Amino acid sequence: MPRSIYIAEIRISAPIERKIKVKHNVTPEKVREALVLRTDITAGWENHEQHGRRVVALGHTAVQRPILAALYPVDPSDGVWNLMTARSPGS
Repeated sequence: MPRSIYIAEIRISAPIERKIKVKHNVTPEKVREALVLRTDITAGWENHEQHGRRVVALGHTAVQRPILAALYPVDPSDGVWNLMTARSPGS
């Protein structure tokens, strides 16, 4: 049985916040709305050639806007992650 990925907190640095707002029109609030403390997300570990081991997670905001994010662990057992990027697929 696959182990679930618990996301209780997503930390977002100022440079990443600027990047996702400007490049992808996604706010930190929408990322957290779609992914934090949700049971209906799809998430899994990925070994990316350039960026290393990370979690890729897909969730939806309250208005069903999809948010796809790449997260790096700070403390996965406590559900703490750093955001590396986020976008809304299809936008």
